[in-house]
Amino acid sequence: MVKQILMRIFSSSLDAFKVYKLSMIKFDECGNYTDMSLDGDSLSLKGCEWLEESTFMATIIHHLTCLQQIEIYGFLSAVSFQANCLPKSLQKMEITKCRKLEFSQQQHKYDLVELQIKENCDSLVSLSLNAFPNLKTLLIEECSNLESITMSEPPHTALQSLTISWCRKLVSITEGGLAAPNLTHLCVKFCDKLKALPCKMDTLLPNLQSLDIEYCYGISRFPEGGLPPTLKELHMRGCEGLLRGLSSIGKLEALTDLVINGYPCERIIKSFPEVGLLSQLPSLTTLEIRNFEDLETLECNELLRLTSLQHLQIQFCEKLENMAGDKLPSSLLLLQIEYCPLLGEHCRNKHQHVWPKIQHIPTIEFEDS
Repeated sequence: MVKQILMRIFSSSLDAFKVYKLSMIKFDECGNYTDMSLDGDSLSLKGCEWLEESTFMATIIHHLTCLQQIEIYGFLSAVSFQANCLPKSLQKMEITKCRKLEFSQQQHKYDLVELQIKENCDSLVSLSLNAFPNLKTLLIEECSNLESITMSEPPHTALQSLTISWCRKLVSITEGGLAAPNLTHLCVKFCDKLKALPCKMDTLLPNLQSLDIEYCYGISRFPEGGLPPTLKELHMRGCEGLLRGLSSIGKLEALTDLVINGYPCERIIKSFPEVGLLSQLPSLTTLEIRNFEDLETLECNELLRLTSLQHLQIQFCEKLENMAGDKLPSSLLLLQIEYCPLLGEHCRNKHQHVWPKIQHIPTIEFEDS
């Protein structure tokens, strides 16, 4: 019955031209049921056995000549895409929980602008950026067998945002360097086997503005040459080697936001920041320090090097109670102390060893629970 209804839609060119978004769901959390609906410009197909037939899927996509977005969820059989079967209008593809995902990466070029591959797409071992020359946004999440992102035809001039997370076997992001001159955002999280950030970042990523690295334990240092001088935001969490190497990344004159998360850190850090660690950040306006479980002392004189600092946030440093040195920077407008019970109490009580160093700050906020 559903198949007959679908064929009636395809027999009407007017209705087919209306469809800009196609959702194909083989199963969902509510059970395996059959349903089809056309709501405005969105066509949704759920729980239909014949959706698993690759020829039928190709027929659906072929008829929707104005299609711009496809969502495919929960297919157990092979999901294969041939570039010449996808309409030129297609811009975004989101694939979730499709274990046997296949792209013809060697022979075809895809016109996609955005690609998301998420959750248990186990057959994906390597993805070539060469196959997606127009891709602006790439997100890969929880693909347990992904080992590499490759590129043999640099540069990739379209790519603007790359996010890779929870890919436990990933060992390489373009061995020769990620040549993406228009990339502005790079995020890598929970990739245990990744040993290094892409090489030559300072020259191959001349427009990078945001870098987010979390829980990539194998990365022990920043790439040779340091980070791109255009970088405005840097977030680091669970990367002890990178924390130690902060002082060697060069002068980042554009950096305005820095988030440093100390958990987990094998090295006992009782005083922060260390001498020279934050010495070359003239434009830094926001600094967030989080989860240093052994931290006892905040070094005010080192923070005085941050002459543009306006917002300082300190979170989850339960042993922190001292401030060493003269005072915090005079440029500060907001100090937030959250879940740091000892330091918070000293500030509230205007302790003689703490209060003189922060009393010039217009706004001071506390949060303990």
